[in-house]
Amino acid sequence: MIFGSKKNKQENDIEEQTEYTFRPFHETYRWIATTLTLGLMYPNPATDRTRLILIVASLLMMQPVIVFILIDMYMCWLKRDIFNIIRHSTIIGPFLGAFFKMLLMYYKRVQVKELIDEMNRDYSSYNQLPRHCRAVAAAGVRASVTHTERLWAPLVGIAIMAFPGVAVVGTLCSHVFAAAPQRYMVHDLNRPFREPEARFDSPYFETLFLLMFAGAIICVFNYTSYDGLFGLMTRHACLKMSIYCLRLHDGFRSDEPDELYRRLMEFIREQGRMFRFGALIQDAFNIWLGTILISTMIQVGSLLFHISAGYGFDLRYMLFSVCSVVHILLPCKNAANLKMMSMDTATLVYCCGWERTSCKRVRRMIPFLIARAQRPIRIMAFYMFQYDMELFVNIMRTSYSMFTLLRS
Repeated sequence: MIFGSKKNKQENDIEEQTEYTFRPFHETYRWIATTLTLGLMYPNPATDRTRLILIVASLLMMQPVIVFILIDMYMCWLKRDIFNIIRHSTIIGPFLGAFFKMLLMYYKRVQVKELIDEMNRDYSSYNQLPRHCRAVAAAGVRASVTHTERLWAPLVGIAIMAFPGVAVVGTLCSHVFAAAPQRYMVHDLNRPFREPEARFDSPYFETLFLLMFAGAIICVFNYTSYDGLFGLMTRHACLKMSIYCLRLHDGFRSDEPDELYRRLMEFIREQGRMFRFGALIQDAFNIWLGTILISTMIQVGSLLFHISAGYGFDLRYMLFSVCSVVHILLPCKNAANLKMMSMDTATLVYCCGWERTSCKRVRRMIPFLIARAQRPIRIMAFYMFQYDMELFVNIMRTSYSMFTLLRS
């Protein structure tokens, strides 16, 4: 007996007894769907008008914070206080980016709804697949849940909520242990045209604290859901290709020419839907991808300058820096995986066992399937810059160059 074979047999028996059931998007990715809804970005036609009103109302509610930061940046510019200008810019940029994504998602709501509907259609069809195909699909869904809801979502929450968290803990500890209690703001912001100490006066301090805390919650919802949705869609595109290639491989095991031809036509239809799905991803997210391409170059360089400026270690900005790097790494990695998988489908088609059939009409179609599969699916920013790991390296190099320029 081979060592470990009994254990492997037990694991295989458990695997065979496992039931794979695929549910709709909002049930499979509950946290992403919830944050999309709370972030006013879930593409539901019945709530379009309400969402637009709430987006505008939220933006108006945050106007005092935005205006006060811009005024303070201008005052810092007059005093040539570069450090505080950069400190404000690293916060106001992502903060405005959250509202930009709200409006962008509303503008692209039709395309995003088509993406979610296509995912729901695929999950419904996966319930009818053979067991080994459902196992592959289930593994893909589990990986998507892990990367988006168990890795990306906590990282965003920790990095953003560190700002109000540190402010609350610092204020409480100061009032409990310090002889002269001190207040701490979520983001330190002077009161316009007043002395610096006036920022701690009531009700200015309490009002700004509540607005900034609400802004942090909005950013958590937006960055978790929008960026997580892009990751889910690119991963689902890879899963679609894996499934229809696996189905084609199963089809060539059949000795019936009609059944084989039916599987071949099914492959062609699914391949066409896949290219349509990829085009929708490109259309729905290309503006956002181009925006973060430019903003991340500035953001990472500015954060590096802030951390190394000699004002002491700040945990909040360290976490924010890590999150900013991961924020651009994930779309680059997901887009690179999508491109690689789309190119690998040509090899998977060639290795599907077509040589076992003698049906001429099937054999004549194989070269066209391979040729069509050799066209890679590329995710572009502004339809100009291709997202892949090489782009990520270039962004990091540019960010470091900007950091060097600021430090000099």
